[in-house]
Amino acid sequence: MRRKNFNTYCWFLAYVCLALSCASASKRKSDQYYFANKEALHDLKSAYDLLYDQQAFSAGFTDKSFRYYLMEVNTDTIRYIYDTERSEAQLISSIARFGYDTALIRKFSRQLLELKCLWISKASFYENGRKETVTYLSFRSASSGNVFVENKYFILVFLPKAILSEEFKKRIKKGDLVRIEEDVYFTIGNKFR
Repeated sequence: MRRKNFNTYCWFLAYVCLALSCASASKRKSDQYYFANKEALHDLKSAYDLLYDQQAFSAGFTDKSFRYYLMEVNTDTIRYIYDTERSEAQLISSIARFGYDTALIRKFSRQLLELKCLWISKASFYENGRKETVTYLSFRSASSGNVFVENKYFILVFLPKAILSEEFKKRIKKGDLVRIEEDVYFTIGNKFR
């Protein structure tokens, strides 16, 4: 009798854990997140664009607590990676070496933290033989710490202008890219960069 009660208890506990894990998967980010944070997101992108024009780079965080910054600086020949977890002094000296506006870098890093943006970068592709570059921002899209939910990332994509290629239209039609506003889309991905 005790064995039967123990098995029943184990099954009940497993069911409760499963139910709680499904219920605790927080609401995924979507266009609502964009509209609620639209001004801050565009400010972050503007600051990033100004800094990027000084020297190409990508930036974000290396940890879930948003404590350690990571910066990848791209030159014509090499990519430098600076991580505040390993050496904050090295990151600070690289900011001076590449001539970044330090006040703007401080503002940019605060904005990254306030928005809990995991990564910001640019990606390039060719459309009709012309190079196009988009800016993307990545965020965690579901609560972490839930063993039954795969990590997914909410990714905002800012286009410099309307893209009319058939490949792009197919991605929209399939639901890979969801239009939020003119030239702003979002997608959900397994990787944040």
